[in-house]
Amino acid sequence: MDNAKIKNILILVIGGTGNEPEALRQSLEYFGYFVAIKYIGRPNDLTSVLKGDLPFDADCIILSCHGEDGEIIMPVLGEEVYEPDEPKGNITASDIDKYLKLKDKLILNLGCTTGEKDLAKAFSKKNTYIASDDYIEGSAALYFAVSLFYEMSKGTDLDKAYKTSKETDSETKLFKIFR
Repeated sequence: MDNAKIKNILILVIGGTGNEPEALRQSLEYFGYFVAIKYIGRPNDLTSVLKGDLPFDADCIILSCHGEDGEIIMPVLGEEVYEPDEPKGNITASDIDKYLKLKDKLILNLGCTTGEKDLAKAFSKKNTYIASDDYIEGSAALYFAVSLFYEMSKGTDLDKAYKTSKETDSETKLFKIFR
């Protein structure tokens, strides 16, 4: 992926991630990126984005979320609130396989364990995917993202920016890149 193409970033907020999305947006806009935030309230909000229904032509999608056991933790809705055929429970690799139509995007997932093999494989079929393969401290995930985009804003290629950003400490080393 040519990071010179990365100009427009969409942050998807899934669940309660504190001020992480706002901190990311402020930092990345300061680096010169156009950044928008979309709050995901239900599984179909996420699946529509995965299918390509984007509010603008985003080059990069950042998932500000929580993860567990290689799944994206989704808010629980009342049974009567789910729409027909809407995924229930956490988003799994099979859900990503089913819904992901995006291609040639950089997808950065800040949720714990979202870099585990099956989920990473599903996201990286047609995209570059970066995620932690274990339980990462939240501030380290934020730092990694800010560092990655800072490096790329200076013209550093994605691979070098990734290597620089992950070498900070034992927490940032948990991020892996998948293609």
